[in-house]
Amino acid sequence: MRRYVVVGNSAAGVSAIRSIRAYDGSGPITLVSEEPYPFYSRVLLTHYVAGRVPRERLFLVGEGFYRVHGVEVLLGVRVVGLDVYGRRLELSDGRVIPYDVLLVATGARPVLARPFSPAREGVMGLRFLGDAERLRRATAAGARVAVVGGGPAGIKLACALREAGGNPTLLVSSPHILSQVADDEAALLLESRLAAHGLRVRCGVEVREVAGGPHGVEGLVLSDGTCVACDLVVVCKGVEPRAELLAGKAEVRRGVVVDDRMRTSLPEVYAAGDVVECTDVAWGQGRVGAIWPHAVAQGKVAGANMAGVHLLFRGALARNSLDVFGLPFVSMGVTRVPPEPGWSSQVLRDGDAYLKLVFRGGRIVGAVLVGCAGLAGVIQAAIRRGDGAWQQRIAIAGIPAERAREVCQGGIPGAEGSGG
Repeated sequence: MRRYVVVGNSAAGVSAIRSIRAYDGSGPITLVSEEPYPFYSRVLLTHYVAGRVPRERLFLVGEGFYRVHGVEVLLGVRVVGLDVYGRRLELSDGRVIPYDVLLVATGARPVLARPFSPAREGVMGLRFLGDAERLRRATAAGARVAVVGGGPAGIKLACALREAGGNPTLLVSSPHILSQVADDEAALLLESRLAAHGLRVRCGVEVREVAGGPHGVEGLVLSDGTCVACDLVVVCKGVEPRAELLAGKAEVRRGVVVDDRMRTSLPEVYAAGDVVECTDVAWGQGRVGAIWPHAVAQGKVAGANMAGVHLLFRGALARNSLDVFGLPFVSMGVTRVPPEPGWSSQVLRDGDAYLKLVFRGGRIVGAVLVGCAGLAGVIQAAIRRGDGAWQQRIAIAGIPAERAREVCQGGIPGAEGSGG
């Protein structure tokens, strides 16, 4: 009988538990998690901040889930040591637990680089339920909040704070928001929507200094010499895998390197979710793709293989989605055309609707969609398949086949092509 240990109680860990139990009905499973809560949705945290989702709806399983699946649950404790040869874990409360097969699903943490590091009172990220609860309290108390970072996480949070009645300031170091996942034209459409809803956005400024006094943060000093008064700073400048448990033991680059069965370089040690680095189908190389759907899929694959069933993860595809006051945005794969031979893009505009497709050779490898998010599913499928049938599938989704082909070939009013 195999003894399973799962470290991490979020999407990957819980998905793995379900998968293990689907194939092994009797092997003991132990779950270890630093947080004291049952499994909840991190995706819904900004909805909770906005006041759209009550706290109780964040939880995706109750205590009964663990009981039904025969899981010993250790919440509020941290793994502080791993003995690979002895196959044992040391916990922060002094306990030592053995395993036959281990899953590391420790997720990621917000990046807090200078001038936000070392951590100080009034500077935080948004990753955990406790962070969201703190933001709810601060907004209700009328705190002035500055959100630093113009990526999807920063924009979602700024919109949520505005919806909750706050008046946040969004600070972006790039010339436009979403500089890593969209192009300038799509970003401008979304910036217009933010401005129309009264959200203050300042692009092209770096935070030079966090100003504060004995009672905490008082403001931010920016690269243009101006200051933004605030009581709370939320840094949304990306996340980094929490790979320290396997650092120096398994192969770790930016994340824990895994194969398509979610195996690390250590025997009987698997990893899944935001902590891993695996092949991205659009780029054709290893990348960290820290998104919820990947974590669920990887957990399922890891759990099956831990239980002795051969199952493969078909590769990651970076993608982001958000709703900017009713204007949907989706990006996936490669969104900017590298200045290299063989790359090209095609663009279609219609009012607030914007579609950009990126090609490498004859293959679609990325897309940016504003106001036409209904096409995202078929484009994603086309990127994963890597064949030439994507035009017909887009036509089925709503764009006439002839127009879709013209978008591909270029040369129609409103459609622009570029190559390189």
